[in-house]
Parts: sequence; structure tokens; C-alpha cells
Amino acid sequence: MASTLSDPTESLKLRYSEGKLHHAALIVGNTILSTEDAALNLTRTILSIPEDSDDHPDLFHLRPSGKARIITVEKTRALISNLYRTSNQGGSKVAIIHEADRMRKEAANAFLKTLEEPPPGTYLLLLTTRPYSLLATIRSRCLQARLTAESGAESSEVWENWVRIYRSWIHTLLDREKLKQDRISPLFTAYGLTSSLLSMIKQKADTEYKEAKDKLIGLDDKERDAYEAGLRKGARANLLRQLSDVTCSIALDCMKQGNQVKIGNKLSKVIRSLEKNVGLLEVNLKDEAAFEDFYLSSLRIWSSQ
Repeated sequence: MASTLSDPTESLKLRYSEGKLHHAALIVGNTILSTEDAALNLTRTILSIPEDSDDHPDLFHLRPSGKARIITVEKTRALISNLYRTSNQGGSKVAIIHEADRMRKEAANAFLKTLEEPPPGTYLLLLTTRPYSLLATIRSRCLQARLTAESGAESSEVWENWVRIYRSWIHTLLDREKLKQDRISPLFTAYGLTSSLLSMIKQKADTEYKEAKDKLIGLDDKERDAYEAGLRKGARANLLRQLSDVTCSIALDCMKQGNQVKIGNKLSKVIRSLEKNVGLLEVNLKDEAAFEDFYLSSLRIWSSQ
């Protein structure tokens, strides 16, 4: 039962009040925090939880654990066992599966039967920022609620200054005369851009972690590690999306002033390089190595004849 709702949280709450809410909802957003906020908003309505509380004896959480951020089959079976017990308050039960795309295959398979036919009065809220990393059999059993895309755009002075340097760097690499005069500075600039971007990712992830401190109460050490790693990956993904957008914008400006076909071909190669390194980051290539590879590849591509 895959579907998309234009105003997901309010639409889901309305469906619940009308007795029409599907028992399984896949809440998709750009960030971990946004999906959790939406899920808790809906949960408060289902379980009649006060606005200033996130706790209830019939609310269950399933989270990734450890630096690898894995949802194990053992934890999944423990959740299933809890859901089949009698409700503590004699009403509905809600299970929130955080970062559902982090389920191992065994965990996902163990969860399928419950997802298809949960105990009466049970609602399953699966949260993800990467819906297509979930098994298709899981996605197809859920009502999909895609949150309005948060811009996530950086507007700080640090980011604006970084973009200014990045823009100047690309313009320099496209200027053959400037390159003849100085071939060393662009290389140092590439490493500087890498270092600055890594610093921004860390700062953004640290800020989000501090903002989420109330959500960390009751988590064990491994769950905290997974949460922190997830926030970092989310901050990195958002900044890399912006990097792609900024690169395209700069290239389009350059195309107005130069050889459109040549610059367009170079842009295509640069974006492919970025996508390749984004893929490698997902299989745990170190950030420093991926970013250095991207900028050095970009240097070669933009400066080529």
C-alpha cells in the first residue's frame, strides 16, 4: 500500500481520527531529526501523550546500534515479542523503527510477517532518509509519507565564504592563461576546500547532536554511537547535495561566458566523480580520502584542454 501524502503528519493524524490510518507508515525525510519529530507528533495523537512528553508504556523503539548502525535480528525479535503482549494501557501500541534502512536482511525478513499482520491496535512507524535502501517487500507494505523537503541549505558566513573560494577556484582552473602563471596555488586550494568542508560537516553534526540530547535519554552506549554516526552521515549527505547544486550553478554561469559544450562535458565528468565518491562513502571509505579524490579529480577535469 505505497502512497505519498502532501501534508504527511497532519494527514496521518486525520486518518487516525477517522479510523482509517493504515497500520504501517514509512516516514521519509531528509534528516533523522525531521523523521523522528514527525513520528513522535503522530504517536502523541495515537497514544494521547502530552505535548511535553515522549514516553509511554505502549510506545516501543527499535534503533540501530554501534558505529556500523545495524538493526539486528535479535533486537527485532525482541520488539516483535513486546508487540504481541497485551497493551499496558488497554489501548493502542506504537513501534517506531528508527533508520529502518539499517535493518540487516535477517532482521527485515523476521519483521515482514508482523509488518503484514500486526497485533490488533498496533501501529508501526518506519523512519528513513534512504527509502530505496529498504527491501521492496517492506516498502510495498507501508503507506509512504514523504515529509516536505527541508532546504537544509547552509546560510552561514563560513559556508558563503567557502562557496566564494570554490567558485574562484573553478574559474581559475578554466582560465588557461592564469594556470600557466600559477599551477601550484590551485592544488593547495583543493586541499583547503577539503579541510574546510570536513570541518563544516563536523560542526553541523555536533550541533545537531547537542540539539537532540533530549532524545538520547534511555539509549545505551551502542545506540548513542549509532545515533551520532547517523547524524554525521546525514550532515555530510546534505552538504554534498549542496556541493552538487553549487557546482552546477557555477558551471552554468561559466557556460554563459565560454564554450558551452566543453564546460558542459566537464561538469558531467565532475558530477560523476562526486557521485562515485558518495557511493564509496556509503561503503565506509574515509571522508578525507573521498573528498581529496573528488577535488583532485575536479582539478584535472576543469583544467584539462
